[in-house]
Amino acid sequence: MAVDPPAGLEPLLVLGIGNPLRGDDGVGLLLAEQAALSSTAGEASGSVVVRWVQQLTPELALDLANRQAVLFIDAALPLNTSAEAQASLETVEPCAAAGPLDSHRLEPAQLLAISALLYGRRPQAALLRVPAAALGHGTALSPALRARLPLARRLLQQWLRAQAGAAEADPLDARAAAGAEGDGADA
Repeated sequence: MAVDPPAGLEPLLVLGIGNPLRGDDGVGLLLAEQAALSSTAGEASGSVVVRWVQQLTPELALDLANRQAVLFIDAALPLNTSAEAQASLETVEPCAAAGPLDSHRLEPAQLLAISALLYGRRPQAALLRVPAAALGHGTALSPALRARLPLARRLLQQWLRAQAGAAEADPLDARAAAGAEGDGADA
């Protein structure tokens, strides 16, 4: 059973980040498209809005302020280059202002902070990072990234199911959590 979002809040947002013309950097778009297909097939009760951007910019802060939850999906350069580097799903909290922001490239934590500062709220947020191996020109994904896709897809589906479950489990708790600031709960 789907539950309407709290007054004024829109559905979940899945935000794919990256450039599909730079090899593995296009994984954000690929997984965001799969989230759209999942939501039309019933995952998260069809309450998912999917967007794709090449980079995060301050203009996205208003869209975030109007959401219950957001999932950022991005390629990441692994700290270690071993084959063991895997996709990960982690909670994102707004960062404290630590100096001037680059208005042409933001991190998810910075965008959440801007949303909270300008609009008085920010959604619960998570980041699905998929380690990239090749960021050269072209649309093909590297064999290393393709090997990481099954786990990334499972983490995406896990997040979608958790968000749907949070809304269905107890509508009052889901509404309170969506309006809470800084609670850091990761569904």
